Amino acid sequence: MKLEYDDKFLIIVTLIFIPVVLISTILHHLFPEVLQVPKVLGPYFIEPMWLDLVIMDVITVILAIIVIYHGFKTQGKYKTTCFLYGAIIFAGLEEVHWILLGRYNLSPFETYIFTRGGLWFLEIPIYTCLGWFMLAWCCNYVSEVILPNKNYIFHAFVAGILAVSLDLWIDPVMVNLGSASIYPNSAGLWVWLSDPKDTFSVFSIPFFNFLGWFLVITLFLILYGHVLNDNKIEIHGKTKSALIFFGLIPVFIGITTGILYLASLCITPYLAGVDLIPIILL
Repeated sequence: MKLEYDDKFLIIVTLIFIPVVLISTILHHLFPEVLQVPKVLGPYFIEPMWLDLVIMDVITVILAIIVIYHGFKTQGKYKTTCFLYGAIIFAGLEEVHWILLGRYNLSPFETYIFTRGGLWFLEIPIYTCLGWFMLAWCCNYVSEVILPNKNYIFHAFVAGILAVSLDLWIDPVMVNLGSASIYPNSAGLWVWLSDPKDTFSVFSIPFFNFLGWFLVITLFLILYGHVLNDNKIEIHGKTKSALIFFGLIPVFIGITTGILYLASLCITPYLAGVDLIPIILL
């Protein structure tokens, strides 16, 4: 049976992605010294630890498959494939950038680390990568449903606001998951390393985390809507459109990073040490 273009595209992009995940996972679990991966225990709830990690990844993959199926039915395989891997690469590389800058003291402030993961994409657990994809897809879809007849830029901004609204409770909960773990010295799924005295915080989480969420979701959706709309695909063709889309991701990551640095320079001198609605652990 001859495969359609969209099927071939999905297979090729997936085959490119799989070795990156395998190499990243091997480095994290067998050779952590290569990337100086911190030895921090995450909030494991099931013995043995490897089973807990497998269950976490499997559940996330199942949820992602449901969203992907929705994408195949509403947007087709080609656009859904671009959205899936585009979201993973965009959000993943943005997070990797900040994690490594903080780890190697190349950032003016410390950032954060992830404490647990089964499969990894560079420095990001797969469950987080797929979480970015599902969040971007669902927030954009909700925006399109509740506010029809608007352009993609408007929907991108609304989706960014929806995403931040979710993270206002997701991040504080996930950071403090360690307190419920079966291991007494465990931390949350990710740990913020910045000193609260040096940054502006909301719910004891650096404000720039929430700004980053808004920028990543919004700018990614603007890029997706601009390059991969039906008219542009018809003009450029699917292959060229995909090359343009993935090729512009580093540019938009640079824009995201630039805005975050600029915001840091403008806000930190005046609000450093301020923590709106602080979380106090007993």
